[in-house]
Amino acid sequence: MAKVILEIIQRGVHNYHKVDSFPVTVGRAFDNDVILPDVTISPHHLEIQNEDDKYFLHNLSNENGTKYNAQELGDTPVEITLPGSFQISGLRARLLPADMPVEATHVRDCSGIFCLFNNPIWAFFLLFSTIAMYFFGSYIMTEASEDVFYYLDAVLPPVWIMLGITVVVSGICRLFIHRWEIIATISIVSLMFLLPQLFEHLGHFFAYVFTYDSLEIWLKYIAKFIVIPSLVAVFIVKVIHARWLPAAGIAILLYSPFLAFHMLSLVRELSIKSGFSPIPFYSKILSPRDYRINPTISLDQFSKEALRATSEEVKEMLIEAKKKEQES
Repeated sequence: MAKVILEIIQRGVHNYHKVDSFPVTVGRAFDNDVILPDVTISPHHLEIQNEDDKYFLHNLSNENGTKYNAQELGDTPVEITLPGSFQISGLRARLLPADMPVEATHVRDCSGIFCLFNNPIWAFFLLFSTIAMYFFGSYIMTEASEDVFYYLDAVLPPVWIMLGITVVVSGICRLFIHRWEIIATISIVSLMFLLPQLFEHLGHFFAYVFTYDSLEIWLKYIAKFIVIPSLVAVFIVKVIHARWLPAAGIAILLYSPFLAFHMLSLVRELSIKSGFSPIPFYSKILSPRDYRINPTISLDQFSKEALRATSEEVKEMLIEAKKKEQES
């Protein structure tokens, strides 16, 4: 029965060694009890000793050494309190009691809505819904009627990007949790592309209904600033089994280049709306149905109001010109 467990963290992988006889030697040479294939480890780097149920670290390396409590160990054995962390050259290590409780098991048979993400039917439904949404967006944003290949040409780039992200993320999952998790990745990546499209179309609809263009901008950037990072955090928590706070930090870090780009776009759009810009702002909200909250005025009424506004502007210009003439 093991008395202690030696944990070695190497390249992000946790390796555990049962230790039930002492002394235990750790190093790169093949005659050690624990062999570490790292070139920064000495052939005989460390010895773990046990005396009267007390554990000691005895550094044997003259090259990169061993650290405990941020102190470099010398030639004298130093007692370590269990559980205790230390460094073997650049590798992190811990000495743990064999009866130390472990973290609760993360059950893969999920509960709640996230179960849908692991369902192949749901995953491919989201994928095809995203493709259909891009096709629809390309169709309604095209001024003239085109053949189907024209719209497919606009759809293919985001589809290839989605597939590329799916392969990369699945590969990262394979490295960290030793599973590909392709189905869950397809679901999350599809949502990351689908929800911004939905928010943008909803914003377009509400902007038309309420005659308020800023609503479209805010809905679009809520999707980009909040929804997408939240989906990344959910993926890290549910698939890689990280805690929420670290997952949120990792999600923000991974998405930070895109956040910076979207922030510049938001500032540019707001500056165009709020002040002078060489790019004239105009409402691009059109619809074949008139379902605005404020009724659309007739052409005759528009002509009368435009004529009145023009007349008032001309009068002001004439008054200003007359004042300048009198002053001169």
